[in-house]
Formats: sequence, C-alpha cells, structure tokens
Amino acid sequence: MTHQNILKSSALALVCTALLQGGGYSQETETQPEPETRELETVVVVGTQIVGSDIAGALPVTILTTDEIEVTGAVSGGELLRSIPQAGDIIFGESEFSGINGARGDVGSINLRGIGTGNTLVLLNGRRLVLHPGTQVEDFVPVNTVNSQSLPVTGIKRLEVLRDGASAIYGTDAVAGVINTITQDDYEGYDVSLRYGSSEGTDFAELSGTLKYGVNFNDDRSNFSIFANFLSRDGFSALQRPYSATEDLRKYFEGTPFEADTQLRNLSSNTQWAEFMSLDGVIAQVDNKTSFHIQPSTTPGCSHDLGNGVCADDGGSIDTSLRLDRARYRDLVGDVERQNIMMFFNHQDENGTRFFGEFVYYSSDYNRQREAAQILSSGRFGIPANAHYNPFNKKLRVNDYRALDTGPRMINVKNDTFRLLGGARFDWDNWNVETALLHSKAKTVDTTNRISTTLFQRAISRTDNTAYNIFAGGNTTDIHAPGTFNNTNSQATINSFIVPVFRKGETSITLVDFKLSDGTFREMTAGHMGLAFGFEFRQEEFMDDRDPRLDGTIMFTDAVTNNVIGSDVVGSSPSPDTNGDRTVSSAFAELAIPIVNSDMNVDMVHRLDAQLAIRAENYSDVGGVIKPKVALSWFPHPEFQVRTAFSQGFRAPNLEQINANNIRRVNSGREDWIHCAAKATANSTAFNKDDCDSVSVESVRSGGPDLKSEENTNISIGMVFQPASAENLILTLDWWRVDQEDVVGLFSDQNQISLDYVLRLRGSSNPNVVREDPTTEQTTLFNRAKLTPAGDIKEVLDPYINLTPRQFEGIDLGLAWSQDYDQYGNFDVKFNAAYLQKANQDHSDNAKIIAAAIADKTASDQVELGGTGDRVKQNGRPEWRSSASLTWRKDAWGAGLFYNFVGEVIDTSVVGDKNRELFVVDSFQTLSIYGQYTVEEWMGGDTQLRLGIRNIGNQDPPIADEFASGYYPSLHSNRGRYIYFDARRKF
Repeated sequence: MTHQNILKSSALALVCTALLQGGGYSQETETQPEPETRELETVVVVGTQIVGSDIAGALPVTILTTDEIEVTGAVSGGELLRSIPQAGDIIFGESEFSGINGARGDVGSINLRGIGTGNTLVLLNGRRLVLHPGTQVEDFVPVNTVNSQSLPVTGIKRLEVLRDGASAIYGTDAVAGVINTITQDDYEGYDVSLRYGSSEGTDFAELSGTLKYGVNFNDDRSNFSIFANFLSRDGFSALQRPYSATEDLRKYFEGTPFEADTQLRNLSSNTQWAEFMSLDGVIAQVDNKTSFHIQPSTTPGCSHDLGNGVCADDGGSIDTSLRLDRARYRDLVGDVERQNIMMFFNHQDENGTRFFGEFVYYSSDYNRQREAAQILSSGRFGIPANAHYNPFNKKLRVNDYRALDTGPRMINVKNDTFRLLGGARFDWDNWNVETALLHSKAKTVDTTNRISTTLFQRAISRTDNTAYNIFAGGNTTDIHAPGTFNNTNSQATINSFIVPVFRKGETSITLVDFKLSDGTFREMTAGHMGLAFGFEFRQEEFMDDRDPRLDGTIMFTDAVTNNVIGSDVVGSSPSPDTNGDRTVSSAFAELAIPIVNSDMNVDMVHRLDAQLAIRAENYSDVGGVIKPKVALSWFPHPEFQVRTAFSQGFRAPNLEQINANNIRRVNSGREDWIHCAAKATANSTAFNKDDCDSVSVESVRSGGPDLKSEENTNISIGMVFQPASAENLILTLDWWRVDQEDVVGLFSDQNQISLDYVLRLRGSSNPNVVREDPTTEQTTLFNRAKLTPAGDIKEVLDPYINLTPRQFEGIDLGLAWSQDYDQYGNFDVKFNAAYLQKANQDHSDNAKIIAAAIADKTASDQVELGGTGDRVKQNGRPEWRSSASLTWRKDAWGAGLFYNFVGEVIDTSVVGDKNRELFVVDSFQTLSIYGQYTVEEWMGGDTQLRLGIRNIGNQDPPIADEFASGYYPSLHSNRGRYIYFDARRKF
C-alpha cells in the first residue's frame, strides 16, 4: 500500500465522519476503602458486582485513564497492553511467523502474569468479549484469546486491570486476572483527530484518524455516542532491520562462547537444490547411490553433470553453502487497514429505568509475504521415469525441495467482529437490578497462494517441454535468489499448480444475565453490608473450516507409488475441520462485609472489611464446578492498608482442545537421540549433540471429552501506604501466587522421542513413537552398538492430556504521585513493576523417567527435558518488567515521558562450547516523549497539536536465536525510533 493510498483512505474516512456534524502513562490508581478522615472517589468496579461498593479496594487493580493511555503513544490494543508490566509475553502477534495452522494477521494475545494465553478474562463494560477465531499452539497446545487489536483505544473512559484471580466473580478464564475496558458511553460533543507516524530507517508508516461524537436529546434523557478509529499502515521487510536481515546469526556471537553453536545458522536445507531417492534401485550415474542432491557444478562431490552449471552429487547432506536464507522473502511487519467503531445508546425513562445498547464493530485487512513452502517429510511424492526432465530414466521420490521460482507466499487475513448488546438497569426498593442480552461473533478468513501437490506432480510428470523442471537446481550466481540458471520453468507452467488455500474461522458468544445488588443490604455495627447475586446463561460456538485440500476432502494420491497423503498442499500437514459448541449456566453470590470501623475503637484495627463470593458453573461438555473467594482489607492505621485474597478458580478446556481429532503437524529440529547414541557407541566416540542430524517428525494430536477442567488456587497479600503528610502519594506492594492443576497440555513430541531413547537403552521402547522398519544400514549400525535396531520416525502420537501441577509466584510494586503547583502546573508520576519469582512445571511420571536417566548418566546430559522445571527467565518470561511515566500540564501546554523496561531472558536454544553455558538475551528499555499545545476557542473549538517520539534512543531489540526474526517478537518491539504528529479538533 502506498502512502498516497493511506492518505486518501484515511482522509476520506475523516471527511465523511465530519459531515455527520455539518496525555500521561497508565496511572495505577490503587483505590481502597478510605479511612473516615479522607475522601476519594471510588471508580474501580472490576473485582466486584456490588454497585456502589468500595470493597474493590481490597484487590490489586491497575487503572489506565484516557490521558494515561495517550502517553504510551499506542494506536492499538496490542501496543497498549505491552505498556503494562504484568501483561506478559504476547505469543499471538503479527511478527510471529506462524503458518496457516496458526493465528496470524492483525492479531494480538492477552497473557497476564505470563501464565499463558487464555488465562485472562477480558471484558468490555463488564461483560465478556468474543474469542478470536484463530487458535495458536502455545506450549504445544491450541489456545485462544480475545484479540487485543480489536480492543478500542478511542472512547475509553478507563482500562481496569485486576491482578488477581476472579473466577468466583466472573467465571472461567479469570485465572491470572481480568481486563475490563470501560467506555465513554454518554459522550456529548465532537472530537476529531488525525495522526501520522513512521519508524526511522524503514518503510513503516501509519496514518490514523479518530472520531468522537455524542449528542443528548429527549430533554437530556437520551444520548447517542459514536467512537471510531481508522488506521492504514505500510509494513516493512525483514531486510530493513539488521537483526532480521539474515537468518544466520553467527556474526553476532563471534568472540563469545556461543560462536560454535551451529543452531545459530538457522539457514534452511530445504532449497531449490532438490534431494531425490531412487525407487528403482541404485543409480549408476551417481556412484551407485539411491539418494542424491542437485547442486552447482562448482560444488565438490559432483557425480553426474546435468548441464547448465548443475550436477547430481554422490549422496549425503546438502552442502552448507547451499542452504537458503529465507529472510529476504519475509515481511517483518505487514500492511494493515483497520477500523474500530463503537456506538452507544442510553435512555432514562420517567420512572428512572435506564435502557442501554451497544454496537461494536472491528475489521481489518492484513497482507504480508514470506518464502515459498518446502516439501514436508510426510508429503514426499514420486516422479515417473519418463518425465521430460528426468535425466536418470528411473522412478524417483522427491525428498526435499522448495520451489522459490513460484514466488513468495502472499498472505491475506481478513478479520471481522461485531458485538450487539441491549439491556436495562433500574432500582427496585434498595436493589439495583441489571439485565442484558449480548450476541457477538468474530470471523477470520486466511488465504494464501500455495502449491497443490497433485497439480505439482502432474506438472513435473509431463512428457513435453511444458513440464516443470525440478532438476534445474537453483540460481547459480545467487544461491538465495529465486530462479534457475536458464529459467527453465515458464510462468504458465508455474501457474498450473498454484492454488489459493484458505482457513476460515468463526466464534460466537450469546449471553443473557440478570444481576441484583444492594450496597446497603443490611446495617451492621461497622457499616452497611453489601450483597449481590445473579445468574448468567451463555452459548459458545467455534468453527475452524479448512480448505478442501487440507481437511481430507481433496487428498493427494501419488501417481507413482499410489501412496495416499491427507494433505494436497505442499508444506502443510493434514488439518481436519473442527467445530464445537457448549452451553454454560452459572449463578453467583457476593457479600461485602464491614467488620470494624474507626468508631469501634479496636486496637490496631482502624477499619476491617471482607469480601465473600461463590460461583457455580455448569458446562454441557465438561460438567460443573463451584469456586469460592475470600478477600480482606485491614487498616491498622488510617495511612496503611493490608489487603489479602484467597480464591479458587478454573478454566474449562477450549472447544478445539475438546473437539480436535487427528491433528497432524510436522515439526522440524527434533533430535532422535537413539540414532545419535548408536553412532557414538558403534564408532567409540563421545555422544555429541552437534553430531546428531535433526529430523522432522509428524506429531499426531487429539483431544476429547475426557479432558478435565483446569483448576487453580490464587493467593495474594499486599500493602498500600498513603501518608497523610503527602496525601497525593500512594505506594503499593503485592505478593501473589497461582497454583494450577490439570493444565491441558502435551508431553511434546520431542519429550516422547527422548522417552523412547531412554526406554530403548533399557531394552524397551515408547509405543507413542511409531517408526519405519530399520534399513540394512541402520540394522548394521545398531547391531554394532548392541542396541535393538530403530528405523526412522514415522509419526509421534502426542494426545492432549491434563498435566501435573505448576506454580507461578511474583511481586508487584507501584507508586503514584500527583501534585498541582499554581506556578509550575500539574505533575503526575507513575511507576509499576512486576517481578516473576517462580514459574515451575512439575515433572510428570514420564518426565521423571527421563530426568532420572540424565541424573544417573544412563542418558546423555545433552538431552533436554522441555516444558518442565523452573521456567523463570527462560525464553519469554523475564524476571523483571517495569514502566514509569511523568506527565505535565500547564494551561495550554502539556508533555509526557514514558519509560518501559523488559528484563533479560535465557535463550535455551543457544548453548556455549564450554560447560554448556546458556545464552542470556539482554534487557530491553525504551524512553518515549511527547509535547503538546492546545489552541483554545479557535474557530469555534479547541485544537490540540502533539509531537511525539517513541523509543527516542532508537534501541534495537536484543538479538535472540529466533530463526524468523532474530529477536523475541513476543517481548520486544521492532519499531525502533517512531516519530508521530497528532492534530485534534474538539467542538
């Protein structure tokens, strides 16, 4: 998309909306029950269903107001959440290079505490948001999330983040906490803005516009409001950042203990230089081998000249000099067109009943490119002996090939989400009664140009010169470039096997609720007891519709071998359609109990309050649960509060985990340890991981109704200090712990293979690792090693299971201070830090077998036991994350500073040459700034001009061994220095 198109589309949107009419960081407002000598407005509602209750002060809550959101410079929900230290790493994201089996496009996940995607409940005005249709594998299991990009950044009154378990209040998914967006649903006036921003050194550019419009009518008893945000963005290629410009990261590790680690090379052995195996016995021309590669004639090892500067080698692995650097084909950030629109209607009748309605719409159109797909080990196919370009006149099997001359994969993802809600709120005696009906649906259509295996084989098998020449090799002058020496293959031939492949997803939620609350339910000695109870019924639906070439409707039947493969798409495993639905009925009750107040003159107890809650939910597919919560707020002194909460929570398995069956995924980079051990023993050499050949394996995954709901226990203890001598200062400290049981997961295919290795050393095997019959060479090797012969891995059975317990523990620190000086203006300072102390996954029984074998040296200590043990600092879980802001307002002037820090993590994929040191990825910190000036009452309204810079120091994300990007997209930003200008007009 050109900048001209960006300007045209956004300007048109803003002009049309105009015709309808003819700043600081996230402030952590720790609102608590105030001692009687002080008064503060109670604004926090998340964490309680009792209208008017101040019991939410017993809970750790972070609040971001409108001005505090603006200081971050965020233009999307995903960018906004990155500014919250407790938000965790973002696994779903556009910078992740997931294939069609992952969630991609304009999508971002939500992961409070780093406990895992799907463990955070996300609300809009106190009610659930629909889940994004695309699922993503996290810790090997499909999880889903509310799409953070669909969250509004315009028309927000405040964003509330409850950093505590709340299943007893809100139900499933509120394991790590709750994020609740409160909108300005009764806005009056007109506000329009236009913003342009770009990242230094790249083509990245954004033009966005916002509209806020609201009007009162019916003698001010009715209000209609609309908030809209439009964004048009140009992305940029991986070549425009040094850390992503190449997959070979070894140059960044020269002179370090890690420079010899071959995993840093990351280049792909799947290239235009095809690998074949003869199906008709040995081939004399290649030294009587059955397997061979195509390669340049200048590369050592040629056995048969094929002309045009290429030859067939004498077998073995492809030369490392021929490996492909896929970075040149990749967009690091895609192009996107996004719209977020919210409409609200409120009406209060003469009896005081308030009727309210919401319509929310989000859509995005996302485009990105990446390299052509390679042939998977499970998708190999034959070539007939009489194919026009077959130089050997023998039936062959294609083992490895990447058709770069077909062009890159062009990915288009369209997302659409709508939400429609209607309800009423009224008083009945002392009761506040509220009921609403909600329906929301999300759709996504992911389309990519791909290669049909059936059509590809036909093109290769033609007997005239219109055949596709798979033997032509790659570009001999530029190994990483597409095309062959003489560009044998015409575009017409290529077009004959290129097909569009889609993945369509749909989720929906229909919800009706009825809630009653009374903040003064009963008079007690210490004050009024509050009571709330209610009922909720919801229906959830999920549909994942795969292309007929993926779901088994159109399968590939090998015309040479008659083998049948479930997928007819080169580079993609079979993926059956999945769908499911469930109904959930629930009831809850909550009490806010004042126990002691200051008038009772109790020593060391200025005030003591309690919250009791319980919720029962019944699922049509996994049964029912009942979970309680208890919270206490104790003021031993008017300036000092101690707060604590204990709750039990749950998370039901998602609909894909329950309904998925026979999901096949090919994963590369797996280590078949038993083959490595056989080589070392037979040759009397030391076991060395670097001598092992990584393999691709097909993992077969299935769920089922036998999966149990995940359960958790959540404990938090905190302190709040608000000294009378500095009444605008609030200091907070909160310790928290989450214990989870029966978390749905996989043992993982690599762990299954490692278990097979340990068991084979003991004379048995793992039945979940299904192997081919051993070849003659393999039998000879294993006999020399005195081990039972093991063939190549055919597939690994790895069903979804309820795993052993895991524990998370950490500390939150907060500071909020504001001061208004007549001479110097108003200052606000905020600080928020999160320390992750523990993230531990207990060993399962099978994991204990592997760990014991490593400990007693039966198995090599180079075998890694994935997914278990303490995972703090590993990959995406830094110990420390923090942010701080300073905002200033003085008359028409304003300014803000925002600082963000992400601590170091350990990249477990990089290992040093001495004592197996682990590579530590540096911390990442950025500083952003803005300044603004408001021209008041100019031409009938106020005009605000703002200039901002995010990441002033132009800090690059620290290098990490991520083959697709060179850094951790889930933790760090690739934007660099980003400069933006914003003009806002308010009437």
